[in-house]
Amino acid sequence: MPASYGYESFIRESKSEKMEKDSELYKVVAEVFDKSTLMTLYHLINKGVLNELCGVVSTGKEANVFLALDRGGNPLALKIYRIATSDFRTMFRYLVGDPRFRSIRKDRRHVVYEWASREYKNLLRASEAGIPAPKPICVKNNVLAMEFLGEGNRPYPRMRDHPPENPKGTFKKLFSSVRALYQKARLVHSDLSEYNVLLTPEPVLIDFSMATDIANPMAEEWLRRDILNLVKYFRKFNVPTPDPEELIAEIRGERGSSSETAQART
Repeated sequence: MPASYGYESFIRESKSEKMEKDSELYKVVAEVFDKSTLMTLYHLINKGVLNELCGVVSTGKEANVFLALDRGGNPLALKIYRIATSDFRTMFRYLVGDPRFRSIRKDRRHVVYEWASREYKNLLRASEAGIPAPKPICVKNNVLAMEFLGEGNRPYPRMRDHPPENPKGTFKKLFSSVRALYQKARLVHSDLSEYNVLLTPEPVLIDFSMATDIANPMAEEWLRRDILNLVKYFRKFNVPTPDPEELIAEIRGERGSSSETAQART
């Protein structure tokens, strides 16, 4: 998407070249690339962060992730949160419990912008704590730029689509990441499942938009949900995982290493 494009020409060109073949795709593009989002992209182009959009990596209920290139031709992931169709009321409920975002206004655009900002801040905390996760690059309004995880411009697979070759080892590494996220970054992922782990082939946590500070009154409940999801998934592969309450206690620093317990059970 060259910097010289105006938003009207971008939509018009997309429609003439692609959207006539797929009206549903055009609807998605029109929802994502509204005028304000295009202006944000042009800002990132002018700042040298972004040079070209190459294609869709993934689509979700609230956002789409695109493969993009910077001025040096290096790949990066661009996550664009939709404004018009976002469930901003649910976003607002998740944000206000986080002590970093208690003063936000209940306004659709403001909430979406803060949602993107929180994911950037969460990724920054995770990166500083050494958690395997995408490195954040920058955030502007509803657009988040971050490290692209893949090879040959193809993203690494999600654990949901490509089960780990060594389930026991992958469980240990993921649990270690969740523990470090809590103890070092002071965050709970809050949406952990096989859908939000990439295998590179090492497991990497992704999608930190719901991650919250551990001071959030709901943090413990969401931590328990994360651990239950993790245990449920790996027990399908007969991994002898400890009791979820043991794992949660270790994450909180209330007991010794459950990973050693898991090893002792094999």
